[in-house]
Amino acid sequence: MKNYKNIIKLYFSSMKSFDKIEKTPKDFGTGDLLYGSEIHTIVAIGENPGSNMTEIAKIMDITKGGVQKFTKKLLAKDLIYKTHLPNNKKEVIFGLTKKGNIAFKMHEDFEQRRFGKIYDVMYDMEEKELQVLEDFLTKLNEILCAGE
Repeated sequence: MKNYKNIIKLYFSSMKSFDKIEKTPKDFGTGDLLYGSEIHTIVAIGENPGSNMTEIAKIMDITKGGVQKFTKKLLAKDLIYKTHLPNNKKEVIFGLTKKGNIAFKMHEDFEQRRFGKIYDVMYDMEEKELQVLEDFLTKLNEILCAGE
């Protein structure tokens, strides 16, 4: 017998756990407590140095207003800097400060410790199993997002 309710229950239980991780601020080696949105902004900038606000918004799949809010907080904590392109004084681009680079590297370590076992489980799965899982989650997200 297929147990649909248990699968959905397990999915939402894991989502609650992810949500708790995101909403609990952490120190990534700089002495600053950073929320998930802040460290993910640092990661987006660290992986895409010289990005502007529009590019960061696209990378993070959030609004430019959201990026502006997060970058303002990170600038105040001296984790990122902003500058202008030499040939375009209107265009603002972002980079990581020394502190920001520390947080960026510590986040990679955190992710490996926190999610390494999940990656190991997926590594041991057959390609077909991974495709079924990806297809299910894609369809689930489409259904859930359509209700917004």
